[in-house]
Amino acid sequence: MELRQLECFVAVAEELHFRKAGERLGLSSSALSDRINALETELGATLFFRTTRQVSLTQAGAELLRDANKILSDIDKSVASVRHTSESDLKTLRISGVDEAISMLLPQALAKFRLRYPSVHTQILEISSSDFHAQQLESYHTDIAFIRTPSPEGFVTSQLLYRQNVVVVTSKTHPLAEKTSLSAVDLLDQPIVGYPKRARPILHEMLWHRFRDVGRQPNIVCEVIDKSTLLQFVLHGLGIALAPAWVQAIAPRGLSFVPFDQSDDDIELYVAYRTTGNSELVAEFIDIVTEAANQGSK
Repeated sequence: MELRQLECFVAVAEELHFRKAGERLGLSSSALSDRINALETELGATLFFRTTRQVSLTQAGAELLRDANKILSDIDKSVASVRHTSESDLKTLRISGVDEAISMLLPQALAKFRLRYPSVHTQILEISSSDFHAQQLESYHTDIAFIRTPSPEGFVTSQLLYRQNVVVVTSKTHPLAEKTSLSAVDLLDQPIVGYPKRARPILHEMLWHRFRDVGRQPNIVCEVIDKSTLLQFVLHGLGIALAPAWVQAIAPRGLSFVPFDQSDDDIELYVAYRTTGNSELVAEFIDIVTEAANQGSK
């Protein structure tokens, strides 16, 4: 069985039309049909039901499609890995991560890294979605990713850097600002600046889960993604909010941060990288950023 045969099979299986699949591959319908026939002969199985009007997968074809997609995906990843390793001499390090890592942890680590490797060019990508950064790492579009939850993929290593508490952000003039801690019960009647689930799933779910525990829904007055925007909204009295404790470092004056009394709801930060095929730069940077995280957590 040849790789090109699998590509032809997948194209027909996805298009369910020989002409369209042929156009996608740059082959004539007859040439494509010959390749599928040869594959069926080699396998000893019929992969498609064919009529003059319709093409559909047999059960054998459906099973092969599942396996073929995985095989082609694995080959693409292997090719990307080889190319990336080959290009590592270009001295470029690509770093992707959530806002806390990029704004709070990365500057210190990157400054130390550049003292050792002043000629290395770094590319930084900052987007709120932790899932996006994991996908960028898995698709070889980045070398190091800072994420909130460990990647389940076996070819990615996720290393916990630290955990931190969640706080309730209020204005200093708010009645709750002087409390030593707050729970969901304390927030029942408060207007809340929340987060959209797609962008901030951990904090979104934490808020809704705690309110479900007390049989109520949070009074969400608006939702924002950026932490700086959230802090400004709270400062101007639009509501209170949950946030990781690190936001105190970027907060304007006039805000208070009260511990959210839910000890099992810490926010975690991981550094993730591919288990194999990394350049020495990646290993060196992981050591530096781990040291920076340990110093910052003391």
